[in-house]
Amino acid sequence: MVEQIANDYPDRFAPLTMHANGDGFDVPWGQHRLDVFYGVAGATPTFMVDALWNCQSSDYRYYVEQELAQPTDVTLELSGNPVGGAAWDLTARVCLEGGASRPMRIFIAATLDHHPELQSYSTNLLMQKVEETDITVAAAGCENVTSRISFDPVSMANTSNIVIIAWAQMPAASAPTTVYQAGIMRWPFPAGSQLTTIEVSPADVTVAVGEQVEFTAVGKDQSGATVPLESPTWSLGGSGFGAGTFDPGSGSATTTFTATTPGSRQVFCADGGVSGVALVTITETPHLAAIEVDPASVSVDVDGQVGFSATGKDQYGDDFPLVQPVWSVSGAGDGTFAPTSGSATTFTASYPGACTVTCAQGGVAGTAEVVVTGEVPGLATIVLSPAAAQIRVGGTITFTAAGSDQYGRAFPLSDPVWRAEGAGDGTFDPASGSATTFTASAAGPTRVICAEDGIEGTAEVAISAAGLPAPRKAGGRVAP
Repeated sequence: MVEQIANDYPDRFAPLTMHANGDGFDVPWGQHRLDVFYGVAGATPTFMVDALWNCQSSDYRYYVEQELAQPTDVTLELSGNPVGGAAWDLTARVCLEGGASRPMRIFIAATLDHHPELQSYSTNLLMQKVEETDITVAAAGCENVTSRISFDPVSMANTSNIVIIAWAQMPAASAPTTVYQAGIMRWPFPAGSQLTTIEVSPADVTVAVGEQVEFTAVGKDQSGATVPLESPTWSLGGSGFGAGTFDPGSGSATTTFTATTPGSRQVFCADGGVSGVALVTITETPHLAAIEVDPASVSVDVDGQVGFSATGKDQYGDDFPLVQPVWSVSGAGDGTFAPTSGSATTFTASYPGACTVTCAQGGVAGTAEVVVTGEVPGLATIVLSPAAAQIRVGGTITFTAAGSDQYGRAFPLSDPVWRAEGAGDGTFDPASGSATTFTASAAGPTRVICAEDGIEGTAEVAISAAGLPAPRKAGGRVAP
């Protein structure tokens, strides 16, 4: 009866014949397999269809036709893709045509007709554990459920008798429960939607270093239909120049690429051995590459002034704005700037000699050569330290002399000579040089002088007589 119903409804009704491990194939229902699969203990039922349990054989056709007549808003399509050897990925695509989202439990079973060890005809004999997956299908949405099944040797030897049965039912701890839809797939399996190409957009894009661009990958199957990418990975091709980073680098069909170095590279999105490619050209972002100072060379007298201006240039030779560049001078000549920063300044020369005026910003500098003319620096003043002192005859004090030129800068003394003038007197050791020790020999006001090339420096020294001062006579009465 069951096989007759299956023959009458070959694409709508599929009986599932279950056997337990160790049960002979002549046992139509294996209790162990039944308990393991459905979790129901007790007597073996004669028949189970949809939400009905323990039907009598005379009612088989009635109940089957009653269930086949029930409308459903669930569709289920089966496909199979070879993995290698006896392994196949069997996919049930379950769709909900409307209504609210719904949880479902999806079963995929591998069965065999005409088992060679059976003495009589057998329909859809369950050959291994039924795979089950719980999903939630969104309203008007679809979900793919894939189970990898490795067919047993008997099935592989009789591939023309392999039948795949899948069904979507209400999740429940045990059977029976409402079945929303079922599907039957016979050998050879129709190929499922397989990822064959990946399209990456934009396909060709130019960005500057530091800029970002969003890439999106879309998977296509052998028919050109869009298929979701499961685990896409983003990378740059191995040849060419240029670099950048992807965020995220994997797991998403959309990524943000940040360019880091200039060049041209291929962008790859790969998933399951299939890859798509785009081209990214990375240009260098305009940046300050040079500073031009005007005038580039000039001559100016001491105390004279020169106006300088600076213009920034990028790596392409175009003007680039300067932001508070700093002015400085180096070399024998010298001067001051007003202001000390900005794209324009006034240089006031203060010391003769050749010097370099520099305008710098962020490690980029421009220069101008300047010759400051004026009187050659020479010894103009000598300053002694200390400038004044008090000592006694026989006492000592050390003096040092420092020379300055006419511009107020230190000027080295070659071999100045020391002497003393005034009522007091003393000796110098040494008598020449920039430092000496003076020993007082006579009391009185004294001027210590250090002279070189007609330039003198002086210090005032008060020399008092040696010994303690005489005691004063105390006044008072003489006691009787």
